[in-house]
Amino acid sequence: MFITDNLVTDLIITVVTLVIGAYFYIKHKYSYWTNKGIPQIPPIFPFGNFGNGLPKGVGLGAHSATYYDEFKRHGHKLGGVYLGLDPYLVLTDVTYAKHVFSKDFSNFVDRGVFHNKNNPFTVNILTQGGEEWRIARAKFTSIFTSAKMKYYFNTVKKCSDELKTHLELITKVDNVEVDIYEVMACYLTDVLGSITFGVDANSFKSPDAIFRKLGRHMFETFPLPFQIELFLTICYPKLAKLMNLSIFQPELAKFYGEFVPETMEHRIKNNIHRADFLELLIEMKNSGIDLSQNEIVAQSFGFFTAGFETSATAAMLLLYELSKNRDIQKRVRTEINEVLKKHGDFTYDAINEMTYLSQVLNETMRKYPLLATLNRVCEDDYKFPDTDVIIEKGTPIIIPVLGFHRDPSLFPDPEKFDPDRFKDKNVKHDGYFPFGDGPRNCIGGKLGILQVKLGLAEVIKNYEVSLSPKVKEPLVFDTFTFATKMTEKVLVKLKKIN
Repeated sequence: MFITDNLVTDLIITVVTLVIGAYFYIKHKYSYWTNKGIPQIPPIFPFGNFGNGLPKGVGLGAHSATYYDEFKRHGHKLGGVYLGLDPYLVLTDVTYAKHVFSKDFSNFVDRGVFHNKNNPFTVNILTQGGEEWRIARAKFTSIFTSAKMKYYFNTVKKCSDELKTHLELITKVDNVEVDIYEVMACYLTDVLGSITFGVDANSFKSPDAIFRKLGRHMFETFPLPFQIELFLTICYPKLAKLMNLSIFQPELAKFYGEFVPETMEHRIKNNIHRADFLELLIEMKNSGIDLSQNEIVAQSFGFFTAGFETSATAAMLLLYELSKNRDIQKRVRTEINEVLKKHGDFTYDAINEMTYLSQVLNETMRKYPLLATLNRVCEDDYKFPDTDVIIEKGTPIIIPVLGFHRDPSLFPDPEKFDPDRFKDKNVKHDGYFPFGDGPRNCIGGKLGILQVKLGLAEVIKNYEVSLSPKVKEPLVFDTFTFATKMTEKVLVKLKKIN
């Protein structure tokens, strides 16, 4: 079979035409913000402005802080970037962020997190948008009231006692260096395993305990094929939906998809009742609230996974800062001991009275926000105050939380760890968004604070915390993770206080 000269010529013309067409199409897509008169950072195909690496989560992570700094440096309140070929609007003005979070919230309900309705496991209150989210929020708000925090407290206390026992065991070795993230992740996995599903996760007793193993799998293990899937869900979501991709690895979906229905069936069959999140979902279903089994699986999984990773990182970074700021550490310990003299033990009221510990936690979340980036989607055409630019329906909005939290115009000397910024609890700090803001703030924020404070109080009361010389400083954000994470382990030394 021979290839004629005409066929070769036709093939070359076709390829050249396709390449030229693709070039002008990409150039047109990457001119979106310039054509609107909004400054943009030059993108590079196929990543856009995502960077030249693959993600380890479902969002931008610390990338957005670089966008914030670039636009802020040039005095721009709005700026444009691209993820893949899609345009995203970056906010660097606190007033505009407040409009998105609160004042004009009805136009920015959707978070824009990838979810695939063909995979109901991915559809939970964290990813739902529009009317779906409004219905879910109305269903679950009652689960996170202050009264329910008291309901959960004894469970959290039991896990903090196990944390105390574990620390006593590992610190018997002289000069032992502790991976404090792993310790706090085990504690919080146990807390959330018990609060969510009523199970003893046993993370301290076995390194291969199933819930801790799955936690590592979700937040610390990213095989290349899955990273490519995540890249497509972030930068090319339409293609990802056509390919029926997911933001969760299949092993996780398989385990929770079997575990939750089996646990529910066992409880109902044997008339078992526990003080946990799953029990509350079952009660809601039995009371006539429309909850499918798929929704119960998705919501309980979302509740579990949203809680332990961010909380463990916050606890680790707080202890890191206390190891560097010994005067602050002593002041926290003094407060803990004074409160315990009054209450005799760690109680719900005692934890709430530890106000300086709250300040220290707030400052930790300021310097190292749980989520470095928050996203919203514009539901209808919208114009920000004092601008003439129409933001089109469907445009994703980036709120660079890390950028706001490290902005010296909002927080003077932002690299300094200063809990006294939050001394007056009645003062609301502009640009401080540790749990988001407005109606779509983090629904589980109160529980997150409770479990972190109790675990930290156990550590700080009983041990002097110092930093291992092996830790490389300054700590560096891993820019490709969804939740805040550092590139290096944080090792500390714990000296028992007699």
